[in-house]
Amino acid sequence: MLLSRQMRGAGTLAALGCLSMVTLCPGTASAQKTTTLLEDDLPNNKRTKIDGAKDSLDSALDDALGGPTGFSTKSLEKIEDRLRAELKRDRPRAIPRLIVFLYPGKITADKLKTIPEVNVDIELVMDPCERAVCRDAVAKHIEMVGRAVGQTTIASNNSKVIFKSLTLETAVKMHDTEVQIYKVPLADCIVASQKSGGGAAWLASQDKAEQDYEPLVAKAILRHAQIRRVSLEGAPKVSRTATDVGIGLKMRGDRARVQSQIVDALAATAEGLRDNPKTPSTQQIDITIDTGGRDGTRRFRAPGNPVALYLDKKLDGGALWSSYVAEVKKHPGASTMSFDDGEASGKSPVGEPGQPDDNAVVALLSANFASIGGCAKAEAGKNAGFKGVTVVFKWLPSGKADNITTKEPALKNSALAKCLQGAISSLALPRFSGGARELEYPIRLK
Repeated sequence: MLLSRQMRGAGTLAALGCLSMVTLCPGTASAQKTTTLLEDDLPNNKRTKIDGAKDSLDSALDDALGGPTGFSTKSLEKIEDRLRAELKRDRPRAIPRLIVFLYPGKITADKLKTIPEVNVDIELVMDPCERAVCRDAVAKHIEMVGRAVGQTTIASNNSKVIFKSLTLETAVKMHDTEVQIYKVPLADCIVASQKSGGGAAWLASQDKAEQDYEPLVAKAILRHAQIRRVSLEGAPKVSRTATDVGIGLKMRGDRARVQSQIVDALAATAEGLRDNPKTPSTQQIDITIDTGGRDGTRRFRAPGNPVALYLDKKLDGGALWSSYVAEVKKHPGASTMSFDDGEASGKSPVGEPGQPDDNAVVALLSANFASIGGCAKAEAGKNAGFKGVTVVFKWLPSGKADNITTKEPALKNSALAKCLQGAISSLALPRFSGGARELEYPIRLK
């Protein structure tokens, strides 16, 4: 589903909102429940599978027809058996008590017959995993799973199985039980299995990526900037917290090609961030460009996620520029606007009161489009004829949104209108001097 939106007086905006399956991440709330395709309880020698034959006749019919129509767990069972054989032969001092193959969404056995592509995660629950041997056991299990899987994709006549990630959950019993979670792309497991000590090397690479995050990311951005011929003035400034990362760049540019040069700099930054597996999901990129003109330097800002969409060719450069890149302007009598962590998340006011700048509102709504677009997605799920909505609201000098409603009369008192009111009223908009401004914010489904 493609959601696009625009704001009057601020140009055209476009953003991607996609309905996607959420992979399992133990210890966090998931947007969707996961389905266990295959589960092995090792101590009790009990196996549960979603597409098991109901009786001997059903099993005989499956065999006569060449197996169940659609996806079958038989390919997973082979991997499961290889992994159990590895455990029996290698006898690591810490072994899993549970092996689970998961589908990142809620499905049924009947639905499996119609799905051409199945994404599978593997989870190993290792409890207990004593501190003295746990890290070594994790490294060995990364290699064992890589050998058991062998390849990231298995294709059959009716479906394709794509292996995504391995989650190793370990529990170390001390005074209090300490749970650690390792998430490893299965492609990395396969590579690690191909050389002695590959699992330990993968863990060491993760440690380095964590401990030396700032200099490694700065170096990676410099490398990608050189490839894209972005003329940087010095090394990038990288600042990371537990939940987000901010990047500051200074560059030289050409007054006539500011847009393309800023987009190239954003792309190089996103590539450098993507190179490091410890990059947080929330990213803010700030670029100052000196074009040599009379106006001096200009400053632009964009969130990292839409730049990643641009790299993946899911968003074109024009849409990235008009939708997500906001210029931070200086106004007479006001200081230069800057975002701190709270401001970037929409939880605190932006800047000091100055002249109203629609671009600042554009940036804020773009950064928080997940909740706003979620209202439209929910309505589209209930109403097949729904093509979009235009939100109308007053932007108050205090930084509040007031009188939030829909332009379409039929939607004014709907659940959609109430959802949009809640999403937008919770945001802290930029404060400004002057009277209230009325803005329109269309959301269209294409």
